[in-house]
Formats: sequence, structure tokens, C-alpha cells
Amino acid sequence: MPKYKESGVDFSSVGSFRNAIIKELSYRGSKYKRAASIGHYSGLISYLGDYIAIHTDNVGTKTIMALKYDYFDQIGYDLVGMNVNDVVCMGAEPMAMVDYIAGSMLDEKSGMRLGKSINDACREAGISMVGGETASVPDLIKGIDVSGTVVGRLERGREITGKRIRENDRIIGLPSSGIHSNGFSLIRKIYEGREELLEEDFEGNPLWKDLMKGTRIYSKSLFRVTNEFDIHGISHITGGGVRNLLRLKDAGFKLHFPEIPKIFGKIMKDGGISDHEAFEVFNMGVGMMIVASKKEEDDIIQSLRKFNPTDIGVVGEGKGVSVDNYGVRYTSYY
Repeated sequence: MPKYKESGVDFSSVGSFRNAIIKELSYRGSKYKRAASIGHYSGLISYLGDYIAIHTDNVGTKTIMALKYDYFDQIGYDLVGMNVNDVVCMGAEPMAMVDYIAGSMLDEKSGMRLGKSINDACREAGISMVGGETASVPDLIKGIDVSGTVVGRLERGREITGKRIRENDRIIGLPSSGIHSNGFSLIRKIYEGREELLEEDFEGNPLWKDLMKGTRIYSKSLFRVTNEFDIHGISHITGGGVRNLLRLKDAGFKLHFPEIPKIFGKIMKDGGISDHEAFEVFNMGVGMMIVASKKEEDDIIQSLRKFNPTDIGVVGEGKGVSVDNYGVRYTSYY
């Protein structure tokens, strides 16, 4: 059965490529200087005594399935969610976005549905899409790439970097809406030549439609929480799965996952995917994790009750991320 590397995504090579680029980015700017190390969920720029946060991301190969089934109704939530959910991890309030949509298959009907889903997602996030760029590049992209950049504001001294995470902090998990926008290279590999499985009924819909559910947008509520409580760290669980916690701090994160949604079990069964690989590729039902002190945990959970949050772990001794009730452990992000 396929592994993520065999689907064309070699996480270690991606990490080496990324680190090689970062190593060369020594210039920090003149008037508006880079104010944080590269590699967190967003970059920071010093501006008028405070910070501007900026982040860019794309929907990824989920768009291949969107084209296959002519279904762009949820892609806007992936575009907006992948950006605003990241920038709020630094404690920044998303302000606005621009998009960049490039490809070889650009038609009016798809554009209208994609535009509507982007607008609906922006409304939910409380931001506007203020512009962008559309490019027809058939020799470069055989399909469509949907990406965007978000800008946010952050008051100096309120940045959330993960440095203040300490032992005995609690980890609060916010449920995902499903697969979100990561791991689709593996998913497509699993069902390659078995497309009939994607048409089978899954909880009242074809399986492919459940896979296409948009990314849940947490940013608006999370930003409010960052102003009400002493949040030590926020991790958006995207590519890399639970290992994303190690982007905050090289600490010992000990997780006990709630019941995994059926969609993940279905993918794992159809693809013969192990628990170890699944937790390092997918969000496994938890789209966002918040690290805070035990004394504030109950109040944070109450404040975020619309997402049905739960206590999913603790910061302990050592280094790495473990999901104890599934017997998996990771020692690094890459």
C-alpha cells in the first residue's frame, strides 16, 4: 500500500530544501525589519512600534479532486482557513488577504463557485479579499493552484511564540471539520485505479464529497481568546500532523486523542495506512491545539465551546510528541 513518500511527497527532502533557502535569507530589511525567526506560523515585520504579521499558503493537490468532480464549493474555506488559522497562531488578528490563482483550466463557471466560496469563508473569518492575481500558465501547471497571502496586526509584547510553554501546561484540542487541506497526495494515491470507492456512499454522501469538506476557520474566535487569556502556544495541525507542536517548542507533548472520526479510519483501512503514518500526515480529527496553564484551561474551553474543545494532553518531560493511546511517537517536525 502507498506511503506518503511514494505518493510524491518526501517530507525530509522538503525540509532540507526549505532549510537551505532559510539559511540564505540573512537580510532582515532596513526600515521595516523582519522581527521573528523564519519557520513559525507567520512572519513578523516591525511597524510603528508594533508588528505586521504575514503568511502565505495554498490549497495544495486537493484542487485536483476539485477539478475531477467539478466541485469548488468548499475550496475557498481551504484557501482562507489555511492562511488565517496560521497567522492567528502567533497571536495576530487577520486583517485582509490577496489570492493567486494559476493554472491551465480556468473557466467562468468554476470561477464563480470558487469566488463564492472564498467570499463565504472571508465573511466567516471577518476579513476581506482585497485583490490578487490570476495567471493562465498551461505549460507550468496542468490543473489549478489556489494560493493566497494574509496580513495581520499584532501588538508588540502579545506575540505567541511557544517559548513560554512549560511542563504541566495543558493541551486543548479543537475538532476539525474533516481532512481539511493536507495529505491529498496520499489520498489520491490510495484511490488511484480504485475510483469506484470514491463514489460509494459514506454517511449519506459519496466518499469524495466528504473528503472535499472545507477547512474549519478558527481564527476569529481564537484571536478573541488570545486577548482574554494567557495562551502559551497555538498549533494549527496541517501538513506534518501532530508533529506541528514541535514548531512551537522542543518540549515533551503527551497527547491522548479522542475518538478518531470515521473518515480517517476509512482512509487508513482503504490504504493500509499505519497509525504512525496517519498521525504524521493528517489532523486525525483535531484541527487546532492550544497550550495554556491548567488554571485557565476550563475557562478557555468554555470560551471556545462552539468548537466542542476537549483536553487532549499535557506538556511533560523530555522532547517529542507522543499519542499515547495509539502508541506513536515523533522526535522532530521534519
